[in-house]
Amino acid sequence: MTKNKGKENQAPKSKVTRILWIVCPIILVGLAIWLVLAYGTSSATPPPSNNSTGPADRVDVVYFHRTQQCYRCRYAEEGTNYTVKTHFADELSSGKLTFQSIDVQDSKNAAVVEKYGAYGSQLFINAVKDGADHIEQVTDIWLVIGDDEAFVEVVKNRIERSLTGET
Repeated sequence: MTKNKGKENQAPKSKVTRILWIVCPIILVGLAIWLVLAYGTSSATPPPSNNSTGPADRVDVVYFHRTQQCYRCRYAEEGTNYTVKTHFADELSSGKLTFQSIDVQDSKNAAVVEKYGAYGSQLFINAVKDGADHIEQVTDIWLVIGDDEAFVEVVKNRIERSLTGET
């Protein structure tokens, strides 16, 4: 009788519970691997270099997108275009600043997509100094989608920092 006393209060484990204890960790590991592969940093994107000092010779603002764009992606493209044209008209006309919107799924853009390591909707700022690229991805924009003032401020600040050589 004392032998079974400790097991009286334990509910028997069902087959479903045992299966869940096996399947859930496998799913979580698979999800983690997928997230790293889908959103991890690309080795094709060169890290920003801190070797060059001073203002950039030229700054390229490059927005990458897929052929079919959702609301957030269209917002990011239009907001970046607005910011560049509104706050950097002089730099655009002088060639000190450029803006491009590039479809990552169009095969004619393969070389520039590979250069930046782009794979979807992403904003990059490339401060070109002494012929060397200093490419930086701007991820902060996704936190302020829908807030026009904050979006413009994020993009404007990143471009200004690149133009002055702060990045």
